[in-house]
Amino acid sequence: MGKGNVAIDKSMIKTVVDGKIMIPLPKVLVGNRYYPLFSVLSPTHCADCGNKLHVNSHYTRFILSSHGTIARDVTYWFCPVCKKPFHDQIIGVPGSANYSSEYYDKQLNVRYDGRCSLHNSRQIGETYTEGLIAFCGRAPCATSLWLYEQKHAELSKQELLDQKVGFDETLYVDGDWIKKGWKKRLEELIGRKLTEKEWKKMRYQSVYVIATKEKVVLDFEVTDRLPTIEALIPLFRRIKNRFPEGKIQKIVSDEDKAIIGAVKRVFPEVAHSFCVFHQLKNVSKRYYEEFNSIEDIPDNDKVVSNEIGQLIRSDTVISAVVCIQKIREFDSNLELSKASQKAISYAEEIFKKNVSFLKKGFTPETDNTMEQIFSLIGDIVDKARSFKTDSGLTNFCYNLFTYFNKRCFSTGKWKGFSPLMRARFQYG
Repeated sequence: MGKGNVAIDKSMIKTVVDGKIMIPLPKVLVGNRYYPLFSVLSPTHCADCGNKLHVNSHYTRFILSSHGTIARDVTYWFCPVCKKPFHDQIIGVPGSANYSSEYYDKQLNVRYDGRCSLHNSRQIGETYTEGLIAFCGRAPCATSLWLYEQKHAELSKQELLDQKVGFDETLYVDGDWIKKGWKKRLEELIGRKLTEKEWKKMRYQSVYVIATKEKVVLDFEVTDRLPTIEALIPLFRRIKNRFPEGKIQKIVSDEDKAIIGAVKRVFPEVAHSFCVFHQLKNVSKRYYEEFNSIEDIPDNDKVVSNEIGQLIRSDTVISAVVCIQKIREFDSNLELSKASQKAISYAEEIFKKNVSFLKKGFTPETDNTMEQIFSLIGDIVDKARSFKTDSGLTNFCYNLFTYFNKRCFSTGKWKGFSPLMRARFQYG
């Protein structure tokens, strides 16, 4: 605990009136005026015909919020001419729901930070209803939370695509698979049952993401599982229109042919690097399948492993040729494990592939920015289950990426900083 006096947080001061604790509620902007949260606004005239509304009935609404369970007396109205019904608007409560907007926002925090499934939102209820109601676990149904997210996506989309952020003139691109589809409906469309193998292939779509080194997601595109070049061109054109000429000097991706083709068409003058992080990871995987730790790997195998790493990192054709020749000599002269044999076979494949990229002017990169981004969102995407519509998946991604741009890192030297904070700290 720190020494000295600590400033008192006065943001939520409570006062006592007639033996009751009074809590001032925050104000919410509606139109051009600010109203206290949970204020009741009543309609006066019909939105269609303009006639004055008549009272239909009175009702007490009970709203679950982080301030407690709020009771508000509301009136239901009707138009005597067109018979259309109307109801009072409660500030900070969407539609006729029994949950406040700020409560929904807190639920989203729990869902993303706690990797909570939309279909199992009890964790949300247990976190935010303790002490507010008689029992824990009062959470909205999955449909209620899902509809709120779909409406919230419009704000997330505007925020994601309009955010101004500095970066080191390098952008990173990669794609990840997400489950999407409705098996029964798809079977009805094609007129036959799908095998499990067919369904696994057909149910996936890809989400291609463009981000900065600080892990700020700039934009994304939902495509087919194996997209064409034309499917990714709109994504890169949006990025090109977003930044001034010359701001983007390098684009880093894996060997995805769709990305390479789209970058070549939209950014013909920009240097394109291929990420070899996953290649290095695949080499390590072959050794860890046989040995429990680095200390268990024999010296001869360590020499081979290091040389394969040098091959993967080679930035010229000449250095790559020198490395593969050394690897072949080791294979002939040294006694090696099965893991090294597998790694050498993989190195032969990598040599041909990487040399072809080097001849085209590509350079290797070992940054794992996109690997880290997809690992952060992987649990949430998996627990979201299958998305039934393209719009549902797109809206989910707008909310998810906007949230993660503002979410603080929990480890590392940037602990306590969000990707946006980190970018602004470094580039202003």
